[in-house]
Amino acid sequence: MNRYRSIYQLCVLSLLFSIGLQAVFAQTKPVKVKAPKVEDRRPPSEKLAEKPFTIKRKLVQNLVTRYNYYYHAKLRLDAVTRNINRQGQDNFNVLLPFYPYSPQNMGLSTNDLDSVIYKASVAIQIHDPRGKWIDDCYLLIGRAYFYMSDWDNANKTFQFVNTTFAPRKKDDYKVVIGSQENDQITVASKEKRKGFFGRFKHIYARNDAFLWRARTLIEQKDYDEVQSLLNVLETDPNLPKRLEGQLAEVQAYSHYSQGRYAESVAPLQEAVKKSSNKDEKTRMAYILAQLYVKYQRPDSAMNMFRKVIKLKPDPVMDFQARMEIARINATTNGGGVEESIAALQKMARKEKYIRFRDAIYYTMAVIIVDKDPGAAVAFLKKGLTMESTNPIQKVLSYKALADIYYYQRAYMDSRNYYDSTASTMPPGFPDSTLIVTRKNVLSDVAAKIATIHREDSLLYLATLPDAARNTALEEMAAGIRKQAEERKKAESKKRRRDRDNADAFVNNNNILTGNNPTSGPPVDDKGDWYFYNTASKAAGFSEFKRRWGNRALSDNWRRSNNGTIAANNNNDPQSGNVTTGDERTPGATEGSAPAADSVTAQSLAAGLPLTPEKQTASRNAVMDARFDLGKLYYDKLDNGLLAIETYDTLLVKHPDHPKKPEVVYSLYVWHNALNHTAAAKMYKDRVLSQHGNTNFAQIIQFGALKDIDADKKKKISTAYDSAYVAYLAGNYTGALDRKHEADSSFGYNFLQPKFDLLEAMAIIKTDTTNTRGIAAVKAVIDKYPAEEGIRNQAQHILDALNNKDSIVTYLTGLTTRRRDTTTNYIDEDVSIRYPWQHLQPKFDDSVKIKTAGVKDPAGIDNKAAIPNVVIKTAPPPKPVTPYKINANNPHFVVLLFKRVSKTMMDQGLEQFARYNAAKHAADKIEVGSFVLTPTETMLIFRLFANEEKALQYYDEIRDEAQANIIPRIPVTDYTLFVISRDNFILMNNTKDLPGYQQFFKETYITE
Repeated sequence: MNRYRSIYQLCVLSLLFSIGLQAVFAQTKPVKVKAPKVEDRRPPSEKLAEKPFTIKRKLVQNLVTRYNYYYHAKLRLDAVTRNINRQGQDNFNVLLPFYPYSPQNMGLSTNDLDSVIYKASVAIQIHDPRGKWIDDCYLLIGRAYFYMSDWDNANKTFQFVNTTFAPRKKDDYKVVIGSQENDQITVASKEKRKGFFGRFKHIYARNDAFLWRARTLIEQKDYDEVQSLLNVLETDPNLPKRLEGQLAEVQAYSHYSQGRYAESVAPLQEAVKKSSNKDEKTRMAYILAQLYVKYQRPDSAMNMFRKVIKLKPDPVMDFQARMEIARINATTNGGGVEESIAALQKMARKEKYIRFRDAIYYTMAVIIVDKDPGAAVAFLKKGLTMESTNPIQKVLSYKALADIYYYQRAYMDSRNYYDSTASTMPPGFPDSTLIVTRKNVLSDVAAKIATIHREDSLLYLATLPDAARNTALEEMAAGIRKQAEERKKAESKKRRRDRDNADAFVNNNNILTGNNPTSGPPVDDKGDWYFYNTASKAAGFSEFKRRWGNRALSDNWRRSNNGTIAANNNNDPQSGNVTTGDERTPGATEGSAPAADSVTAQSLAAGLPLTPEKQTASRNAVMDARFDLGKLYYDKLDNGLLAIETYDTLLVKHPDHPKKPEVVYSLYVWHNALNHTAAAKMYKDRVLSQHGNTNFAQIIQFGALKDIDADKKKKISTAYDSAYVAYLAGNYTGALDRKHEADSSFGYNFLQPKFDLLEAMAIIKTDTTNTRGIAAVKAVIDKYPAEEGIRNQAQHILDALNNKDSIVTYLTGLTTRRRDTTTNYIDEDVSIRYPWQHLQPKFDDSVKIKTAGVKDPAGIDNKAAIPNVVIKTAPPPKPVTPYKINANNPHFVVLLFKRVSKTMMDQGLEQFARYNAAKHAADKIEVGSFVLTPTETMLIFRLFANEEKALQYYDEIRDEAQANIIPRIPVTDYTLFVISRDNFILMNNTKDLPGYQQFFKETYITE
């Protein structure tokens, strides 16, 4: 038993041992685990790009991309662009905007444009990138960004199209944009569209992207980049003919947006000939006709306006073209004003022109205003009575009436119409600043005149005997009550007429809609109540807009002191309804005014100045009003005669005026300005004899006040030096602020003439129209007749401003000749044009101009027309400019061209830009052109942190320029120098380039 038990135990142990070994081997044996499946998250376009692009795939991908996505995205974008309208309507009396919309303020729905971007983006992501409609989808995305005013993304998108879809061979990895073809640079893609079947071939969106990128750069005001791109495209042999019209359009838009209208004429002519878009072609033709009018080409203008009519534009433009033809016929030599007026009156009687009657009468007024201003006023007022849907025309009529009254010196009426113009004109209206300024000034004038008339009337009534005064007040009260009664009857009649019209409208509406007016409107019927009836609301809105124009949402908008006036039924402001801040009913007590229909003689007499205190206050109010009125006439309205008349009346009626010395001195200055020698001498003697101890006598005797206090004189000198240094540094606003601080701190002082001249010079620098600058210089000449130095310097400045156009025209006519260094022959004329030069356009039928036979400084005959510029005195020598060394100041390196040549400028700019990109990419050195004077042009390399780095770059390019960078430009045609930022500001202000070149030679160059 024991033996069997042992065998059994041994078998059990063997079995356990084998099981253990199996477990060990099972743990060490590798287990096969199924790898998880990796999801391919690439867009379908990348997956499709790896597959063969077979004919079947190409056909399917192109059809689906085009008709499922591109077609619908383009349809949406075209619908958006068709619905783009300007805010308000075009003003055809000024140069039209180049496009009928403003990209900065289109008012577009971003949802629609986002939809375009979404559809085009989906087409790109899910279709094969080798399809021929992918570039068109990118072009749609760029255009959508453009219309969203997202210039950066639009520019990047168009650039992507230009670079990515450039043609290249199959094995090429990269493509270089810009290659040589027959010695011409080409960047466009060549389109093979010859023959009958060629017109059905797909066009390259890449070529269109070039022009859209140019438009985007124009909106970004990157005009240098635009011009570079357009210059390349203009000479590109591969640019398709279908884009020649669009290229000319973009060229014209570039010049037009910069205000270079003369240079816009030639590309506009080309664009009108080759444009395929009828609406854009019609608008460009109208703009071209306006430019012909601007540059006095009446025959060409009339032909172009007739072409506009033949193109069948919208009714408004068609009518305006006919108006311009009538205006040209009346104003050109041989034209008859009477015939034009008769033709326009005949148009006004035709039914088809009923909606344009206000514009017809406006045109008639413009034609006849020089010969008969009264008839022009009648035409304008009649035009304002006509119903119109064009708010711009109403604004123009208001402004024309205001201008006529302004130049007739009927300032009360002018103020009313300027007020109406300001309250109805849209944002961005031309001359809006002038209109608001005149309105404000004339409001002050009207207030002063109203004060004078009112207080004089009150004083007159107060001085009458009791019986006469009561009789006058009774008659006045009766007149006021009668006017109130008539006004009430007119308002009642108008309300009754409006109610009858409303009832007639409701009855007609009920007949049309089948409603029964006798049964009463149902509660839930949204067609009967006014605010539920769309037609009624539209009619009411149109009637309100016709009467009052576009009114902002504000309280009390009908009140005159809120910036607007209440127009009557004829939309004609009444001069008698001017409301000023200090106007009150004669005789009314303070803080109360009786109702017009209950005015009595007693209520009118309640506020009369019957006591000595009130009469004194009334006289003081009249004196102050006349004193302020004289200054307004002379300083703000430039009407010296009316100012003299006002102050003469002031001296006669109020000889004890507290400011009599200033009044007499002002009369002396004003008469002197008008060359009234005898009267000026008389008032000068009165100032010296009767007011010899006043500041005004010291001004006449010494030209300025005598400041005895030495400390005060030192402070005044310091203040003047501070203002003058700010002026030299180009901080003209700071110079004006310091001058005004000196005026408030020191009053009239011994340096006042210099302060005033410095103020005039700063105004000239900040005034683009020169109007304020000329007025300021004239004021200095008139104010300091005894200061010979100040007067002479101011006179030199005034002569330069008055002859500015002639001088610019003369400098524009100068040309330089390019001499071939190998043959020594003059081979071509080269001239450079800048935006500030007012060039005359090159017409195809240009008139020959008789030359003046003047030679330029180089001794070469000048074939351009040179005006007879009379230089009265030789210019004074330039002062020595205080250039200083400042090694830590930022520096520029300057390459100055000795000959002004556009070819040299463009070549140098391009070559140095490439050199800096290759050699100094990390330094980010920028290079740009700079015009110091019309004859001194330079390239500026900026910006170096200090003098040392600028000199290192200077030494480098001085050796490299002739050898590698600009080898074709002779060394004798340019010079290099280094200049600090402070010295550059001084040089730019003083134009003393020779002075700095001498300073650079003495300071930096060692022999």
